Amino acid sequence: MLVVTVKLFNLILFTMTELQRMYNDMLVALERGINDLEKFEDGNMSAGTRVRKTMQTTKELAQKIRTTVQEQKNAVVA
Repeated sequence: MLVVTVKLFNLILFTMTELQRMYNDMLVALERGINDLEKFEDGNMSAGTRVRKTMQTTKELAQKIRTTVQEQKNAVVA
């Protein structure tokens, strides 16, 4: 069952556009970071460092997505 799931996941990733892949990576990073956020709120200061790293990664991916969308938009208009 796991092999089928992995193959299906790989097929989905293969058919995603680069823009969709970046967006998905951003969502996955945020999803993984929620546990660290909860740990930080419970007083674990080390988890706070991981939360900040996750937010930086998210910020970078968001900027790449914004830039790519703007470039594609400008290419259509021009």
